Amino acid sequence: MNGQIDDGCDSGAVTEVTAKYRDGDRFIEQERCDFLRPTVLHVSDPDDAMANTEFMFPFCSVVECPQDQMIKKIDYTLVGTCLTNDEAFSRQLLDATNIDRLNIGEVKTLQLNWLQPHEGNIIDFLYRARAFQNSPPPAH
Repeated sequence: MNGQIDDGCDSGAVTEVTAKYRDGDRFIEQERCDFLRPTVLHVSDPDDAMANTEFMFPFCSVVECPQDQMIKKIDYTLVGTCLTNDEAFSRQLLDATNIDRLNIGEVKTLQLNWLQPHEGNIIDFLYRARAFQNSPPPAH
């Protein structure tokens, strides 16, 4: 994984944001185990390979993408969070069929509502399930 990230960072569209805040390397070798430190990438091109790469450790890519292309560019996703005051875009996200679980507003990704469809639910075998949560609007 570390090598894949290093290779991805060779692209002119990718900057490893966390590198300047980290004391040492991303990859840490120890006597009994090795580990990777949390990593955040900034990707300026939504078509770059690192824009759609996931790893099983604290890793994310923050991708610049024109809003009118975003739903198509994200392709299929298990969980999407939208932080916007643009009601029309929120409506487009609600209508998008490529997002299984949609959070609009400041909803924690790990915050589950057990009354909504989730992995292992029988409804998954019968219908295409989709979850939605909405946080209250901020007080002005």
